[in-house]
Amino acid sequence: MYRKYVLRLIGVVVGLLLLSAATVLVLDPAFQYHLPLPGIEATYTNERYQNAGLIKNQDYDSVCIGSSVTSNFRASWFDERFGGKTLKVSYPGGTFADFDIALETIYATHDIERVYWSLDPRLLAADPQDSESMPTYLYDFNPLNDIQYLLNKDILLESCAQTVLATLTGTHTDLDEAFVWETESTKYGLDVAIASYERPKDIGFQYDRHVFNEDLRKNLEIIDKWVDGHPETTFYLYFPPYSTLYFDSIKRQGQIDAMMFLLYDTANRYKDKGNVKFYSFIDQNAITTNYDNYTDMVHYRSEVNRYIVDYMADNPPLDASGVEAMASHLRSLMANYDFDSLYPPSVQDKYK
Repeated sequence: MYRKYVLRLIGVVVGLLLLSAATVLVLDPAFQYHLPLPGIEATYTNERYQNAGLIKNQDYDSVCIGSSVTSNFRASWFDERFGGKTLKVSYPGGTFADFDIALETIYATHDIERVYWSLDPRLLAADPQDSESMPTYLYDFNPLNDIQYLLNKDILLESCAQTVLATLTGTHTDLDEAFVWETESTKYGLDVAIASYERPKDIGFQYDRHVFNEDLRKNLEIIDKWVDGHPETTFYLYFPPYSTLYFDSIKRQGQIDAMMFLLYDTANRYKDKGNVKFYSFIDQNAITTNYDNYTDMVHYRSEVNRYIVDYMADNPPLDASGVEAMASHLRSLMANYDFDSLYPPSVQDKYK
């Protein structure tokens, strides 16, 4: 009697596990095995999980990759200006180690003509391994570890449920709009940007210019791995347009020399590579001093993303004189820009 009960219980448990796995397999909210089946609506809620499946199963020959500052790009913009078929894979909170994992899967599954890659200065200055957890089992091709996906409670109860709800309500999200964080209610402006910026105390001195070097070298090695390893691909590398609030932070933390060395060294490293077109938007005052573009010190509205695409399509990349001009401009900005004027007197007094 006891044995029969145990066998029935085991049978029920196994049956529920198989049903759960089958549900995930059919709905496949992370697109690991297939793109959405006819009649099933996709929902885009978690880049780290869903980018892996999109990388494996979407049709594309070009990639837009980077941190959350790339999220407001529409892949179709690149297609309009450069041709081909582009896939956007953005990683909010991502590091160059995350981009490396993504590119491993990208190049394992597709022939890539162009890579549009945002080289965020604060990521270049950070440990590439210091990132949010990446579900690496989704990016590999080992079917044995798929159990972590097929029997994942969160995938079943949250992701699959969202897919079912979107399907039942007929809520369609086009892939071109996937993971775009900008909404109609997103607010921009100096007051909004300052509200999310904890202005650091001015330490009163400048660190040595090599203070970022250890982490910078690790990140440049990752970039070199792909640029040098794939001469058949054209890499559009660029510094994104962080607002001048970012340089206020750099200046007050004594990192002017270190950041200038990082930017100058990186630009010089790639400006002459045959398969690289290097651009800088971090020194374009028309963008970076217009706080109506920003919701915090680094994140900007979609119109700026569109401008980046059009500028790279219409303008030549930086050459030696362009790198010198960029460096000169940023030096002058940090030496002469009246950052204090951005704050009301009460805030200025707080940070003296």
